[in-house]
Amino acid sequence: MERKIELLMNPENLPYAVNGNVMVEWENLDEGICGDYDPDDPNDVNLLRFSVYFGNGSCWEPVDDASYCTEMPADTDIEILNKAVHFLAKEYGEVLNDDPLASVKKLGEALSWIAPDWFKNRNKGKGMAN
Repeated sequence: MERKIELLMNPENLPYAVNGNVMVEWENLDEGICGDYDPDDPNDVNLLRFSVYFGNGSCWEPVDDASYCTEMPADTDIEILNKAVHFLAKEYGEVLNDDPLASVKKLGEALSWIAPDWFKNRNKGKGMAN
């Protein structure tokens, strides 16, 4: 069953999405390419993490093995972040809304490679997340 996915903003002004009983949000935990982000290193990039929760709107519990640092820079355009979190909510919702106890570890590992390029050409049918 296709559910409407709500896009919202968290207090850090990062988008999150709700798909049925599944919420996915972006978090900036100052993670970088090789561990903690080092703003003094010109080769490091501040990367976002996505985390997945299951709940009912007023009470959200973290889903096991569903929080991953990504290839999504913290300074990514908000339009791309919205598309990406919508995509993540759709992918996780397809699994967890039907079976809240399903293992999503492999899904999360695959989606941790999510990056802006997946969505830049999406309207032209060339992005990976079409």
